[in-house]
Amino acid sequence: MTLPLLDDRLRALADVLADAVPPDHVDRAIAKAIAARARRPTPAPRAFERWLAWPLALAASIFALSFVVRDAAPPAMAPDVAAGTLQRMARSFVPIVPPDEIARARDAYVVAASLERTTLAELGMPVSPGRIGESIDAELLVRADGAVLALRFVH
Repeated sequence: MTLPLLDDRLRALADVLADAVPPDHVDRAIAKAIAARARRPTPAPRAFERWLAWPLALAASIFALSFVVRDAAPPAMAPDVAAGTLQRMARSFVPIVPPDEIARARDAYVVAASLERTTLAELGMPVSPGRIGESIDAELLVRADGAVLALRFVH
């Protein structure tokens, strides 16, 4: 015994229901419900819902902007400085971090500073004990985030 295919069964069902029409009172009830729904005004948002919309919109905007700002490339402090120039500049300084990190720092700038000799001793440089209280003029190679990359003494 072979079962009829689903398509055949659906065609037979469609043939049986082809002449089926809902009664007139059902059509009138549906039309009346649609008309009543169209006349009913939509309720206005409550005060709490309106008040809450602005802070939520502001928070969503700040959240979206934080991703845009975070993913944006930092502005170049020296846009056309070649890597070789940065390496030569790093050689004239005493590096505090590995030289390859200095070469990668495209946003570095030079800051004049007056350092105490005790700071130089903390960095492992020789300091005369008789002059430990004096300060020395120097220039610091500083990344934009404030990390000191290298140190150069000014005479």
